[in-house]
Amino acid sequence: MSEEQKPNTREELYARKRGKNLAILACIVVAALLFYAITILRMGS
Repeated sequence: MSEEQKPNTREELYARKRGKNLAILACIVVAALLFYAITILRMGS
């Protein structure tokens, strides 16, 4: 990491981690919803 990319404060570090965690959560939720939708569609046919 270069000097510009390092967080200056603990709050910045937590904000970055929180943003990354929310992005991962969003991906998991989308994958689960997609799986659910595909399952329902396949049961119907």
